[in-house]
Amino acid sequence: PPPRPPRAPNLLRGGGRGGFSNWHDKPQRVRVSSVDIKPEWTPLDGTNGQQDFTISTQQIEKLREDDEPTGEDVVVVGSVFLVDKAIDKASVRSAVPIRKIPESPPFHLATVDDPVIKKLASDKVGNVFTTDLVLAALMAAPRSVNSWDIVIQRVDGNLFMDARQGCSLYETHVNETAVDAPDDEQKDNIINSMTALAAEAGYLNHCYSQQCLNKTQAPTPATKGDAAYVKAWSSMGSDVASPPAGKVFKFRKFVLSDELTLVVRCEVDAALKTRDDSMAYLTVKALNEFDSKLSGVDWRQKLESQRAAVLANELKNNRNKLTRWTCQALITGTDYLKLGFVSRLHSKDNVNHFVLGQQLYRPEEFAKQIELKTDNAWGIVSSVCGMLMQLPESAEERYLMVKDPNKQLLNFFKVPRDAFEDEMEDDMADNQVRDEDHDSDFDA
Repeated sequence: PPPRPPRAPNLLRGGGRGGFSNWHDKPQRVRVSSVDIKPEWTPLDGTNGQQDFTISTQQIEKLREDDEPTGEDVVVVGSVFLVDKAIDKASVRSAVPIRKIPESPPFHLATVDDPVIKKLASDKVGNVFTTDLVLAALMAAPRSVNSWDIVIQRVDGNLFMDARQGCSLYETHVNETAVDAPDDEQKDNIINSMTALAAEAGYLNHCYSQQCLNKTQAPTPATKGDAAYVKAWSSMGSDVASPPAGKVFKFRKFVLSDELTLVVRCEVDAALKTRDDSMAYLTVKALNEFDSKLSGVDWRQKLESQRAAVLANELKNNRNKLTRWTCQALITGTDYLKLGFVSRLHSKDNVNHFVLGQQLYRPEEFAKQIELKTDNAWGIVSSVCGMLMQLPESAEERYLMVKDPNKQLLNFFKVPRDAFEDEMEDDMADNQVRDEDHDSDFDA
């Protein structure tokens, strides 16, 4: 028989035998998927006559976009508080305690339900729609370890990408990329389990971002764009989530190619007045120290004298988180990324925390510090969005992209349109219980 022709390499899947020939590709432990994969879901992995959409994150790390797109603010709505300069005085010697603030569920409004995006799609302003949270996760995919997922819909020639309500994209993982990353098997040290640390970090980010605001003055309104778009946002119906007060939302357009125009809904956390009395926008995030013996560097000893060493250690332990935050700032077009350094009162106390310092970074400069290649980030976006445009449109079904919990793969599934309705009801109940728990903490 004639020799079998060599198999054409798939640029999306990993190379070699199964794509995982190196020792460091083997999972160190069995991780849990961000979503329970149902047996009735159809995997788009080349089996059963389905097209193979599986993506290797190792392969997309090699992609490059020579002509990186420039963002354009199409619509700007909302209002934003100025930063409170009092917290800028925090230092190791003059630590500022974190004030407990009741935490509300993260703002969730699917792009298919966003009245501004609906009108932008109708007016053909773009054909790919998503949020800064989702796009940043996609850009940082090669650096991610834990599982996450994105809901995808193809409607009227458009592509919509969303985070599920209450999904792991809203969580703030701690030491995800550390050599000895936290897990949920630590029965004797429950406060340092993966789930407990993520909840602690998420709550601290909420408290720190609010404590950075000067709420003694009214927020500054920000409005830009066609009046019809602005009105669509202000007249949002009661059937969708109400946007949080003190936030500016920017709808930014990026031209990826002649066929793809991306529109992203972005969030601005705060603003500050510059020397020339103009307004600069900020993305505000908080890194948190829980146990210096586990993380490797003691902030109280190194933060002021060797901040670069602290940041380098955080990059080693939290590479994915820092990459996502930087990507969000770049996508949103904020002028500064403000990082707070928040630490426990002591390693056994996960209730009381102090701000030991903070730093303002230009997002473009910080991206270079953490070795984030923006041409790769945009190369990922262009290639993946182009591929997802090949998904068939369906009124009864949508799609799910899932970061494999134990392999460097992005898997795709075809799922029923109502696949996550029960989970949304459970999340709403969980949020109500969580709010009641926080209220009882403050009463105490």
